[in-house]
Amino acid sequence: MSITESELFKGVSQRFLTRIANAAEEQNYKADSVIFKKGEQASYFYVLVEGDVHGEIGPAEETLALTQPGDVFGWSALVAPYVYTATARCVTNTRVIKISRDIIEAVIQEHPAEGLSVLKNLAAIIAGRLRYAYQRLMPEV
Repeated sequence: MSITESELFKGVSQRFLTRIANAAEEQNYKADSVIFKKGEQASYFYVLVEGDVHGEIGPAEETLALTQPGDVFGWSALVAPYVYTATARCVTNTRVIKISRDIIEAVIQEHPAEGLSVLKNLAAIIAGRLRYAYQRLMPEV
């Protein structure tokens, strides 16, 4: 699994991907590890390589399960005010690709047309998660 398989990077060139991949780092976490906590400054976003990460959203521990290679999380690093909106906890041993906000912003500035594609993809991911949250919170009428 690489970042090329992530929905976030669909429609961008190999040079765009290579620039990001060269600056990214792979990290491993053990089950029950916390990658980041809700309310922390968001400097990195993540692409799931393997494992199971739950985004713990509210006080009742409502969760969003991220289990598919290529799933992205920590997108708050790309959206002002750059504060994580959930806690990311590993349910199983997990491997991720960690990408700095600084590098993604630099590459977007270097390649604005492709950067627009990334931001549109990000908006679609966020919208999908919002729909999921609405479905879980709203009883069927």
